[in-house]
Amino acid sequence: MATGFCRDCFTGRILEDAVLAGTEQTIHGLPTYVTGPGPGASRGIVVILPDAFGYALNNTRALADAYARRVPCTVYVPDFMAGNALPAWTMTNMDFVPPPTAPLPSRLAQRTWALAQVIPPLLRFAYTCRQSVARKRIADFLRAVRTSASPPPAVGVAGFCWGGFFAVELTHEGPANEMVDPAGGEGRIPLIDCAFTAHPSLLSIPRDAERVSRPLSVANGDDDEFMGRSKMEVLRGVMEGKNAGAGEGRYEVVVYPGAKHGFAVRRDWDDEVQRGAKEGSEDQAVRFFARFMG
Repeated sequence: MATGFCRDCFTGRILEDAVLAGTEQTIHGLPTYVTGPGPGASRGIVVILPDAFGYALNNTRALADAYARRVPCTVYVPDFMAGNALPAWTMTNMDFVPPPTAPLPSRLAQRTWALAQVIPPLLRFAYTCRQSVARKRIADFLRAVRTSASPPPAVGVAGFCWGGFFAVELTHEGPANEMVDPAGGEGRIPLIDCAFTAHPSLLSIPRDAERVSRPLSVANGDDDEFMGRSKMEVLRGVMEGKNAGAGEGRYEVVVYPGAKHGFAVRRDWDDEVQRGAKEGSEDQAVRFFARFMG
């Protein structure tokens, strides 16, 4: 499995019965799930950077609907993976347990076959959605969003697992995360105004945290398989230090005890702990976007 990912990056529960409010459209050249707040004021645009299961997963789209309704804002979930997201059935295969009544050789064969089927799409995802490729797709889309209206709309991003890395990276200073101000003049503006991430993967802590300079909110379990206790302590310390100089609440880390990796999007919500963490992280994101997309 690719460095920076864990088993829980590829497991979970599919929200098959979700009633979705949005539509699929082509936005700035990418297939995109689009959902809006309905009549009334919108604070801007939130772009979701999804986990490895991509823009088509019902779980992610249902969360986009919730953001749109509650922030309120327009939400885009683009296909940043160019059709190479993991198919939802890989979750079922990763969690597959053969019947305990089957003979041991049969159980081993069934389990091996279930995992073997996951390998081709996983390798395809790892190669085609590597950082050097996805980074440009994401930046180009955000530049187009910023220039879609005058004055430029407020833009936030929400990143989960794979997408969490890019959400954090977009809060860093530097020309790669900036663009010429479409309002005119020689000034430059950031690609985003703020970012939220839940259970991010691939981060290098403390380096990626130390470079954060735009509002960032992080939601994570207390002993996440990727971002474990020691990393979370370091991350919290860095963010608290930044708040001391920038003002309380600009950088936040919220820890959800017992929450498993993926809790914000695809854990088992019949489990009270996971459901509570999911609902808490949604509230956290809504408050943060409402504040910093003002």
